[in-house]
Amino acid sequence: MNIKTFDLNLLRVFAAIYAERNVSKAAYAIGLSQPAMSNALMRLRKACSDTLFIRTTGGMEPTALAEELIGPVRQALSILQASLEHPYGFDPRESERTFRILMSDAGEGIVLPRLIPAVLRDAPNVRIETLRRPNELYAQLLQSGEADLAIGNLTFLKSGFYQQRLFGDPYCCLARRKHPCICGDFTLNQFLEAQHVSVATGNADERVERALAKMRAKRKVILSVTHYHVAAEVVARSNLVVTVPRNAARSAPGVQVLPVPLKISVADVRQFWHRRAHKNPANQWLRAMLAKQVFE
Repeated sequence: MNIKTFDLNLLRVFAAIYAERNVSKAAYAIGLSQPAMSNALMRLRKACSDTLFIRTTGGMEPTALAEELIGPVRQALSILQASLEHPYGFDPRESERTFRILMSDAGEGIVLPRLIPAVLRDAPNVRIETLRRPNELYAQLLQSGEADLAIGNLTFLKSGFYQQRLFGDPYCCLARRKHPCICGDFTLNQFLEAQHVSVATGNADERVERALAKMRAKRKVILSVTHYHVAAEVVARSNLVVTVPRNAARSAPGVQVLPVPLKISVADVRQFWHRRAHKNPANQWLRAMLAKQVFE
């Protein structure tokens, strides 16, 4: 590929198709007609000597090369966007920017219902995309610009990052309403005797294990999942128990919410951003939306 002859507009096309997994939706997202988008994809494939996206029943799935390219492409677009916005500030009314926020499914449930109405009111053409990635990738994604913010109880983001507290979220336990051994009260003995679901995202399980270690006690974990809402659905249909942030239990049907019979502090949910984005007007606007309009 020769960068001197490569049409840089195709980078927006590539990023849109990757995000939408659908050519028509990607065309709508960046304001192109369906034929123009199809033509752009054909040019992309020719320039890269690769199919890039394969049509499947689940949508346009990226090839290995596309997966390799998406990070640098998003970073390049982010840098260009920031460079164009910085001298003139950020105008939410005119911007068509896509913001990407790292958060868990529990975070989505509490943040998005409050954030999106405010965004639609003040920035009608701005798009919000949530990302779920392993914790160990958060620092890299924020530093590269592939993600604009991360929201959660993320104690591992320290050097090179700014943070702001949004709200406190206490932990609780969930059990099905007709659990044969649990009704109302939930003792430590019942907790230790119960069979548990662990959740890979978030910090609930880490805190539970730390509290149990101090007591030299163990719990019986028989299922591990990646999302809180999946754990809640399993608990509602079984005799398993799960420990989750209180906000993750707000829309969980068929369960009883119980106090955690351990000494676990409330989770401080914060927004985090890399120092490279600290003075970026667009990033500042989004942080203000979250802190002032959403959680005040």
